[in-house]
Amino acid sequence: MMSFSQVKDWFTLVVAIISVVAGVIFWVQTSNDKVVERIENDIVELKTDIKSIQQDNREIIRIMGRLEGLIDK
Repeated sequence: MMSFSQVKDWFTLVVAIISVVAGVIFWVQTSNDKVVERIENDIVELKTDIKSIQQDNREIIRIMGRLEGLIDK
């Protein structure tokens, strides 16, 4: 049979291991939040750039159509 001090030592070990695992999980989650936030900001910037490029392309195509119309006359 285990003595009280052995039970206390095992209990302390289990609590320490659980604390370490919880701390690592918390650290990983918080460090990933920064990465995810940076990636989300990059995606927003890219979407804005893509919309701008699409608008520029529409304008270029419209001008090319007008020029083709003038050349065909």
